[in-house]
Amino acid sequence: MNLKKTILISGIKGFLASHLFNLLKDDFTIYGIGRKTELWNHIQVFSSSDLASISIEPDFLILCHAAVSSGQISLDKEQLFEVNVSLTEQLIKKFSSSRIVYISTCSVYDLKTDLIHEESPINPQSQYATSKYLAEQIVLETSNATIIRLSSLYGIGMKENTIIPNYIQQAIGSHVITVWGKGQREQNYIYVEDACQFIILAIQNFDLVKNKTLLGVSKEEYSNIDLAYIIAEFTSASIEFVNEDSAPSFHYNNQKTCDLLGWQPKTNFKEAIINYIQWKKEQF
Repeated sequence: MNLKKTILISGIKGFLASHLFNLLKDDFTIYGIGRKTELWNHIQVFSSSDLASISIEPDFLILCHAAVSSGQISLDKEQLFEVNVSLTEQLIKKFSSSRIVYISTCSVYDLKTDLIHEESPINPQSQYATSKYLAEQIVLETSNATIIRLSSLYGIGMKENTIIPNYIQQAIGSHVITVWGKGQREQNYIYVEDACQFIILAIQNFDLVKNKTLLGVSKEEYSNIDLAYIIAEFTSASIEFVNEDSAPSFHYNNQKTCDLLGWQPKTNFKEAIINYIQWKKEQF
């Protein structure tokens, strides 16, 4: 009888990791790392502050934990580096024999790059991005890891202080969506289930991706006004333009990653937004 391989997922209760858990739980023995020791969804979760007490030796270590400053949540440099760098280093030292998949961010790339691909110049856009890039370097020193850089994740359970939930909250609550500037800033969004399937492929084909940096993005970018129009259409909300928006747009080409793994994001952006709106209305 073949025993199931063991996967340890850090940040197990987070948006991405919890979705990943649901897709992996039937085929793997899953453990988690979180803020405290507990049973969660019938699995053992270990405290990140007591790694020494963990006796398991996982086949795979999936590092999804992250401290993030976004919206009204502001973390100082020390907090960001404690979680994103120090904890990462502790985990890979503790589980040095595991195959490692580290979830990083596209915000490590240089803002001035016209078309971002896997090997584009690095110039982290924030202290958060800097901390994630430093963690990447620590992870790659193991020579038994892959880095997956993701664009903006979305889906049911996403952080409420990001633009998609913010626009939808406005549309449902006040029937007016306020868009900064002319809404022309373009952003790449990747649906959480597509990102999970990408990670699963990396696990299944680890020898192919070992010691490589992969780029998990969608094929198209959407402007803020594109997003607002989709939401307005299905909520009967109006759109108001306010202030200015000087934030840059981002465009990606991850054909190298797609060819390597045979992966393509499958989710239709408009359909996923409509589904999220319907789910959100049920919460009111």
